Amino acid sequence: MRKLSCSRFILFACLLLVGFEQPAGAHEKDLRKRTDAAGLTEISVCARPSPNAFGFPGHAFIAFSYQAAGGSRSFRAIGHTVAPTTGLAAAVFTYFSGGSVAGQQEEERYTHLKQACLTLKVDREIYQRALDAARPTLSALGIPDAVAASVERYSLNGHDCMDFISNVAQPLKTAGLSTPERAATDTPIAYIRKLIDANP
Repeated sequence: MRKLSCSRFILFACLLLVGFEQPAGAHEKDLRKRTDAAGLTEISVCARPSPNAFGFPGHAFIAFSYQAAGGSRSFRAIGHTVAPTTGLAAAVFTYFSGGSVAGQQEEERYTHLKQACLTLKVDREIYQRALDAARPTLSALGIPDAVAASVERYSLNGHDCMDFISNVAQPLKTAGLSTPERAATDTPIAYIRKLIDANP
């Protein structure tokens, strides 16, 4: 019997603890009512699995993509998360206390191997309404976006990355997106998988 090297043993143990998940495939749905000669607008609702054994906290975010006819693609992914100065313990405590901690909206890296995404082709006006919904809440009060994005509040019981997804998804519901109810115990990746299943 072959002996496992130390590094392979550690990798094997981590996979057992975390739960080995197959990389998610691409899931797409076309919600367009018409074609647009000016280009293609897409919105992707994504989550990546949590790195710990309990599937907590994980993360979900929204990606906006526009490709002009015959041109290059512009891409921006945005998520709502805790501020860098907020400790993990304080963020986790918000789930039980009902309180909140410093949060922020930030650019996301769209690179995780096991990412699960539902990509939606949408009409330009739906795309714009969703993009507007993704702006920091405080922007509506006249605070500049860059400042507003860095002073958002965050709470695991109602103002987290999945709440952000839900707010941005509101305009998409009018285009035909089905949005399942979020259970209190849903992790981001579990909810995104429910969203994928609800929109075959």
